[in-house]
Amino acid sequence: MTTTPDPGAFFREMLGQWEQMANQFGGQVMKSGEFSRVMQGANSATMTAQAAAHQMMDKALAAANMPSRSEVEDLSARVRRIEDSVGRIEALLMAQAGIAPPERPKPKRTRKPPGKPA
Repeated sequence: MTTTPDPGAFFREMLGQWEQMANQFGGQVMKSGEFSRVMQGANSATMTAQAAAHQMMDKALAAANMPSRSEVEDLSARVRRIEDSVGRIEALLMAQAGIAPPERPKPKRTRKPPGKPA
């Protein structure tokens, strides 16, 4: 009984050898001090550019009298804490008055499931 050769075996073998060579070359390049310096310089340049962009955006938002993202996040967190406090106070007052908390309305289901095919 003869077995038919796998047509993809040659491709897989070639791909495996290429991956090994690329990994060896990449490993050697990454070990060099030059590569480390270049990557550190690129990271530093990226961080500097991001900081400059954030500063420009903050200045533009301030000129337009609009809050920055961090200011909106801070406000959202403060509102959330206030809502939690009000909820606790409301629950305590209702418990003291002997009133059961109201049921929260459930969201309406407006979407219908798809019909069954005929």
